[in-house]
Amino acid sequence: MKISTNKQNFTNISKLASPLGVFYNPNAAIPTLLIETGVTLGRSYEANKRGGKVEASERLVEQGASALIWIYGVNFLKNLGEKTGKALFKFKDLDFDIGFDELRNPLENSLNNINKTAAKFKMINLLASTALATGFIGFILPKINHKITNFILKKDKNKKQIKTLAVPDFSEYRNSVKNKKNLSFTSSFLNSFAHTIENNSSARLFITDAGVISGRYQNGRNKYEKIEGLFRDISSIYLYLRATKDIVKVLNKLTNNTNINPKALECLLEELSKNIKDNVSKEEFLKRIKEDIKKEDLERLNRLFKDRKVIALEEFDKVFNDKNQKSFLMSNLQPLFNNKRFLSYTEAKDVLNSSLLSNPEFLKDTFNKITKGKSDNPKKFVSKKFLEEQRKSLYDFSYSILSKVKGDKITKKDIENIAKNTLRKNFIFYCAATLISTYALGIIIPKIQYFITKKLTKQNKFPALEEYK
Repeated sequence: MKISTNKQNFTNISKLASPLGVFYNPNAAIPTLLIETGVTLGRSYEANKRGGKVEASERLVEQGASALIWIYGVNFLKNLGEKTGKALFKFKDLDFDIGFDELRNPLENSLNNINKTAAKFKMINLLASTALATGFIGFILPKINHKITNFILKKDKNKKQIKTLAVPDFSEYRNSVKNKKNLSFTSSFLNSFAHTIENNSSARLFITDAGVISGRYQNGRNKYEKIEGLFRDISSIYLYLRATKDIVKVLNKLTNNTNINPKALECLLEELSKNIKDNVSKEEFLKRIKEDIKKEDLERLNRLFKDRKVIALEEFDKVFNDKNQKSFLMSNLQPLFNNKRFLSYTEAKDVLNSSLLSNPEFLKDTFNKITKGKSDNPKKFVSKKFLEEQRKSLYDFSYSILSKVKGDKITKKDIENIAKNTLRKNFIFYCAATLISTYALGIIIPKIQYFITKKLTKQNKFPALEEYK
């Protein structure tokens, strides 16, 4: 199956690879921006149907401003803080991550070269940036919205059009319930928390949401507005953070498709083209890609790791005589940790694995392309779990070739067609999942929240207007 590595062939696999790639980038703003645009329009539309321009105005300002701050605000404040820190404290380098796991700890690994004060400043700056953005959305923005509503109502009153607002009468319910609960959200995360803020746009939305829910609740003008806000914001969390990925996962499972990063797929095709002949038998193809570890080696490996997630390279080499230095190359998938080399359990298995896909140079190149060079950068953090998921997708796609080719032979054309179809389906699935999440957030949730208010108050009115009656 000699697949040409000519770039022209690979770019022809799918023109969707580049736009599809943004859905695989956790820090990409476009997917969140697409959802937030639809949600802002949907919630404003539903608000206008119930409460007219007053409620529509509130939803438009609240949702639109919140979205911009969620997507851009934290990073803007963080960058501003770092520029200030460099100017005031003469920090030379703040370009390092502060997340960590068993294989990577850029901060600790770099403290010899990084001023400890700079490291503390970066963490404080990240947390402060998040707190400021959250405080604005949760506590200041609602007050601004109330002022805008006041202005609109006074203007309408002067024009003698206030009657069109259909102000609801909640007097019989005003004192029926006393809500004594105060929502508070605290976090004990430090390094991991701050890293998440910096490197994941969806998580930034969730983290700021925690404080926003509390702020909006406290700024609710009456208990019915508070109830609506609680339902809307809490029920939105899953849809923002997980729904899109879960929908794609289900669709891929139903269609036997592989959810693989386009960059990883490109690297995989090139690796196959260099190592497997054209028109190869399925038996030979399987032999080259399957995980093949001797039973006795796997037993020794399990005893070596026991309950540990990583081991030092020296420990591995004492048990396994690696004449080809594959273990050394595999330990290079991540930077040195305190000047030592380590292997995860998966990496150690790959050292003993004869699969074509366990080639450490191939994995290193693939991981670096997926992460834009962060994978083996000592100043950057990429989680072990994330990279193991990418590794699994390489095997999943390779095994899918065997199941999707109907004959006994596998050709270059077969693999190219499967690759094209895989990317096409993933693009459709991510777009569909984004639309479903957006519709649920922008239309379904408002309808349910309005239904709840109608049941509680016996009126289909905007509850906040009671305060302006």
